[in-house]
Amino acid sequence: MKKNKIIKAAAITLGVITVLGIAGSAVMGCVVADKILHQNADEDTHDNSIKQLEVWGYDINSFSYEGQEVSAMAEDGNEVPGTYFDSDSNKLVVLVHGAGGDRYSIYPLAEKYIEDGYDVIAIDQRGCGTNPDDKVTFGIKESLDIKAMVRFARTELNAEKVIVHGQSMGAQTTAVYASNVTPGSLDAADAVICDSPVPGMELMLNLMFGDGNTKSLLANYLTGTSKIAMRITDGIDYDDADTIEVVKNDKIPTMIIVSDKDEVCLPQYVEKVYDNIACDKKEILHVNSAHIEGIFDDAIRYMDSVESFLNKAGI
Repeated sequence: MKKNKIIKAAAITLGVITVLGIAGSAVMGCVVADKILHQNADEDTHDNSIKQLEVWGYDINSFSYEGQEVSAMAEDGNEVPGTYFDSDSNKLVVLVHGAGGDRYSIYPLAEKYIEDGYDVIAIDQRGCGTNPDDKVTFGIKESLDIKAMVRFARTELNAEKVIVHGQSMGAQTTAVYASNVTPGSLDAADAVICDSPVPGMELMLNLMFGDGNTKSLLANYLTGTSKIAMRITDGIDYDDADTIEVVKNDKIPTMIIVSDKDEVCLPQYVEKVYDNIACDKKEILHVNSAHIEGIFDDAIRYMDSVESFLNKAGI
């Protein structure tokens, strides 16, 4: 009888611990997921861009081109804001900035394209600048904004050739976008360029929470619980932002730029993105630079390589 009581008490205790563990994990998952989605909630992304440009040695006041505000409506109802620079060209580049900043952070690249005679639209990603959607989804929802702006460029601005060029998380958005459109459609660019793309949402979170080691219990716990919570509460699946995997569906001519000194998006992972791209018309460019700094360190080689790729793609 005493033994049965002990077993019953142990079972009840184990049950309570299990319930508390599940409840605690659910709460933890929701908290982490919310922090990821609203990572810029307390940030001034425009100010972040200006400060980052200063770090790169770029004076935003030296950018002398006048642009006009434009917007496009994504299929989920999000209004995508951008600045349009008209060079009276039939070729247009949609530029997509990285995490934590806004469209101003990509103006140095915009300047080079404008100098080369391209029309340019620089957009704000979700959770950044004046984009009304405050959730950052590592390219999943943001790719809908790219589709909308490419369609806008073709139908409203009469662009004959459209290119999308993204940096860092913007390059991830570009890769996810390219993997979810049909070549030749109004929504599809004629070519895309991904400079130092984030190789995957889950991989980056493992790096953030630990050291990227799949054996890290804490990283796996935080990533796993937030992955489940985000899928249930927001309909966002980390796997849809696994850049290395999704590009197996990318059939658009694609250029990948690897920053060989990159400590953010490690070169070996960026190379895996390139390896998996489905399109035969793909190129890889290595630059001897830190994360997305190739345009500053050797702008001539950078843009010459871009032009060469675009020419081969018929642009």
